[in-house]
Amino acid sequence: MTADAPQRRLAAILAADVAGFSRLMERDEAGTLATLKALRAAVLAPLVARHGGRIVKLMGDGVLVEFGSAVAAVACAVAVQAGFAGANKAAPEALQILLRIGINLGDVIVEGRDIYGEGVNIAARLEALAEPGGICISEKIYNEVQGKVDVDFRDCGAQVLKNITQPVRVYKSGIGALRPISQPVSQPVPQPVLKPVPGKASIAVLAFRDMNLDPEQEYFAEGIAEDVLTGLCRFSSLFVIARNSSFSFKGKEVAIAEIARVLGVAFVLTGSVRRQGNRVRVAVQLVQAETGQEVWAERYDRALDDIFAVQDEVVSRIVMTLERRLETTLAAMASTRPVTNLAAYDCVLLAEKHLYLHNLNAAMPFVARALELDPGYARAQAMLAAAYYLGFLRSGDRGLIDKSLVAGRRAVALDDGSSTCQGVLGNALTYNRNYELAGVHLARALALNPADSAALGWEADRLLCMRQTEAALAMLDRVLERDPIPPTWHWDIRATAYLAQERYDEAVMATSRLVNLLWYNHAYLAVCHVRSGRLAEARAEVARLQAAVPGMTITRYREEQYIYLPEVVGVMDEALRLAGLPE
Repeated sequence: MTADAPQRRLAAILAADVAGFSRLMERDEAGTLATLKALRAAVLAPLVARHGGRIVKLMGDGVLVEFGSAVAAVACAVAVQAGFAGANKAAPEALQILLRIGINLGDVIVEGRDIYGEGVNIAARLEALAEPGGICISEKIYNEVQGKVDVDFRDCGAQVLKNITQPVRVYKSGIGALRPISQPVSQPVPQPVLKPVPGKASIAVLAFRDMNLDPEQEYFAEGIAEDVLTGLCRFSSLFVIARNSSFSFKGKEVAIAEIARVLGVAFVLTGSVRRQGNRVRVAVQLVQAETGQEVWAERYDRALDDIFAVQDEVVSRIVMTLERRLETTLAAMASTRPVTNLAAYDCVLLAEKHLYLHNLNAAMPFVARALELDPGYARAQAMLAAAYYLGFLRSGDRGLIDKSLVAGRRAVALDDGSSTCQGVLGNALTYNRNYELAGVHLARALALNPADSAALGWEADRLLCMRQTEAALAMLDRVLERDPIPPTWHWDIRATAYLAQERYDEAVMATSRLVNLLWYNHAYLAVCHVRSGRLAEARAEVARLQAAVPGMTITRYREEQYIYLPEVVGVMDEALRLAGLPE
């Protein structure tokens, strides 16, 4: 073998990039590049050398580093994040440079000074999953460093990574979670172990109780609790305490309020499992720490024909319901205070609540206040995009869709790991008739949060616009599975699908579920009534349409129509003409 021939070796690979780099460059290109270059020279390079690493290459805002030791790689990552955090203290929050770091242990191919292989690819994928200022590691790294470094990693479960065949179990840490991971929490301590991330609902999932008191069956109760915790970690809007900390209270008689204080969380989830014969009962309770009140409780009774299928079903239902319940509770708490006293996060929750109900006028003050408090808040930008979209639905003004697209792109640039941000951008692209790219963003939204009802609805809308009405209705059925009392837009899209399939009576029934009819709903109802022989009702709907949008004509409606199905246009034109809408 020649000296230049490719070689293989086991290495710990650290991949890092700058979170929100495009946004920083847009604000101050020269300043961002100068600051990044200075931080690389003053912080990154010396710390890599000190921990025995080798910088393989720099790539724009990214860096690839090789270490011979997993412990050295993680210790270096912690030191680098601390160094960058220290440097950021002097900079405005909007201009701070925050790294995302991913670390993997794997086989690499070495060619000259470069390295390749799946070990490197996984490190790059983990970097994309890391929180700004945080570290994300693979299970291989976690097993090597457990008990040896002062970092508390939370288990986020097995993740499917792009172009990686097998799922990879992932562990994450925010830089605020530093403490020896081997240190047990044996009793309450004076100060919280962890501080919640601002702008997120914070929750601890305690180990579920085995009501059978059978040591051989205890694994089942603990497994459900652990899977619930892992499922909640998928939601970027939640701050979930690591298993090591929350499960340390198992078997201890400690008040919920004290546990919440120690862990620094606003909510605590408790649960119990009882097995009897071939059945299992899982009960869960969500407690608000500040008041000690139970804000949600549910019980699941299932037959144990397939124990793992039952476990998956119960866990998925708990997780899907709990995420929405947390945000609903926080929004209700915030709604009792004047808007001037609210944080940006509270404003976003209230804006989302009103937009969910299609109440644009009530939502806009909260959107504006959130952006005033934090212009770089991704979720606030997402609410702005959603508000522009709702404004379009109300007025038919396509200029608002252009604005929705701009706000949606800004939201994703700020946080591409948010299902909400990806969803609103996908929806805006749908209404710009860029269906293929819209599908990419909506697929990303649903991968991040399979229970995101809004993303499911927007994907149904996209399919409908692509003339795939059966697929659109199937997607809407998925919404009903997750949300038996769906938001109002569900019936709006369903009515449109029924109209496209000439199922007129069903379209009328779906429209009757809407709280507030928009201008195009009156046109749809007019068409349905004409096609079903109810001419008087059709003319009444045309009158309501013209009252909602003065000067509406068939020609204008055709230009602004909501349905983009060519084969329906002629039918609608004829029906609207019979109902009395002028040419």
